[in-house]
Order: sequence, then structure tokens, then C-alpha cells
Amino acid sequence: MLDYKMKKALVLFLSVYTLACSNDDTNESGDNALGGDWTLTNVVCFCGFPDPPGFELTTLTFNTNRKEVDVLSTGSFMYFKENGTYSYTEGGNRITLQDGSAFDFTISGNTLTLEFVDQRFIADDEILYTLTRN
Repeated sequence: MLDYKMKKALVLFLSVYTLACSNDDTNESGDNALGGDWTLTNVVCFCGFPDPPGFELTTLTFNTNRKEVDVLSTGSFMYFKENGTYSYTEGGNRITLQDGSAFDFTISGNTLTLEFVDQRFIADDEILYTLTRN
């Protein structure tokens, strides 16, 4: 068994260790963190892109009050969705668009990551979008 001094030392060590290991990065969650304009910077998927891809021609604008996202792509290749306004619902760190497509999101600093929630038993439908806040 641990004596009193050893217990005290162990508690002190664990406290310092926990504080030293805390993450200083901001990882916002929830719908309100999505608000504003985001520019697409990268897409990772099992799909082909024109060369050069021109991701930066696509912007998403989240209006969290109305639960809508405006998609605008000035290029000829649609990476996310067709241009337009899409209603969405939010639950935790997941948004679901009106067409049923769902995305888990994380925000770290000025970077938004949207991960398509793939459908079971469909191969190669994994898509990861990275966007930067404007």
C-alpha cells in the first residue's frame, strides 16, 4: 500500500502531467463554430480531378441562424455540391443536409474538416474536405 507521502506525490505528479499534456489547439465544436465563409483547400477521396484541380474556387457559407449552407463554385468542376442553398440539421459535430448526406466536422483554428459519413457496403465513397475560414 502507498503511504500518505507517496499518495500525495502521486496526486501531484498526475496533476502536473495532466496540465502539461493539455491541448492548446482550439477545437471548436457545435453548430455556431461553423458560421461564416470557408474556402475549399483540399479534397481526399477515391476520385479523379482535373489538373490543376482548382479547389479554391469553391466556398461554403454557413448561416447558423437559418441552418443553411450556401455553396458557390466558380469553376466548372463541382467538388462539394451543385451551387445553391442547402438546409441542414445539426447534432453534435455532425451536419445532415436536406438530401440526407451527412458530414462529421471538426474545427481547429481556421481549418474546417468535413468527413462524409459513408454508406455501409459501398466501397470507395470516403471523402474528406478541408476548408479554410475566410
